[in-house]
Amino acid sequence: AKLIDHAGASELGAWGVGTADGQGLQVIETDFLAEFLVFDTEGSPRVAVEGEACELVITNLGRLGGPLIRYRTGDIVRPVWDHALECRFVKLEGGVIGRSDDMVIIRGVNIFPSSIEAIVREVAPHAEFRMTASRVDAMDQLLVEVETEPGDSADIPQRLAASLQERLAVRIAVDAVPKNSLPRFEAKAKRFVDQRN
Repeated sequence: AKLIDHAGASELGAWGVGTADGQGLQVIETDFLAEFLVFDTEGSPRVAVEGEACELVITNLGRLGGPLIRYRTGDIVRPVWDHALECRFVKLEGGVIGRSDDMVIIRGVNIFPSSIEAIVREVAPHAEFRMTASRVDAMDQLLVEVETEPGDSADIPQRLAASLQERLAVRIAVDAVPKNSLPRFEAKAKRFVDQRN
């Protein structure tokens, strides 16, 4: 059996399917009308350009008893129309890359904690970590603390910092902290702390 991704929402139904190359999702455009909008803090939303991180807004065309018109999914995606896949539906590069309600802006760059977590998991798959946003001299800063053990590679912070800068296009400080020094939570981990207010 071949395993592929699938995307949807209970309000809309299944709106996307994994791409043949395994590198994203495609909107099922026979049943859904997709819009890709950037919601700035001021003014009306604008249409995103190809490859730009934006919010997926969908109108379902197949639910006659409960249609949704211009439904804001809250999913952040990167639409690509110019691709070589056999199916010509719009491709969402990397699938759903974040949530609009999780997005933070650090020095003008949109950052999703889920994107940072994915990079941390590549460098230190089982490590606990915490992200802390702060403001120093009117400049936003982001610090990632990652727990390490004595036997771990000493270059984890450097590798992680380099990967974060390469993938997110912003310099993020990374500190190694002792194992079990970061807080634990009963339910979902609260790994993002915003101290800018």
